Amino acid sequence: MSTLTPRMMNWLARFGAHIATASKSGYPTTIVVESATIEEGKYVTYQLTDAQRDQIAANIAENPYVAQAPHAIAAIRAAYQFKGSATLEGNSLKVEIKEIYCTKPGPEAALRLDVLGMDQVIKFEESRWRDVGPPK
Repeated sequence: MSTLTPRMMNWLARFGAHIATASKSGYPTTIVVESATIEEGKYVTYQLTDAQRDQIAANIAENPYVAQAPHAIAAIRAAYQFKGSATLEGNSLKVEIKEIYCTKPGPEAALRLDVLGMDQVIKFEESRWRDVGPPK
């Protein structure tokens, strides 16, 4: 299962993400994007400014694997990390989600969620959070 739950999609769409890239030699760069669109539950697209695109373009060309974590209040209320393959098309960064982790502090920190079935992930979310997305 590499499909995002409705809760995950709602948080990314509303608050965007911190997106981490790295060159082949491991030099990291992180940008913050304010919102996202999600397709088919596993493709996340971010609209970048020219400066953001320029900042990560070389890394994406060398190493298309990126990590993303929800931005703003979502970093606390939606404690996830998403990893996947990214492509740049103009000022759009499109990421196919391949791995999903819980980053909530405590015993479930670093729990890999994408190896669980969708039903198990939804039960996991429901047992830890009462919301289904960010406040409007």
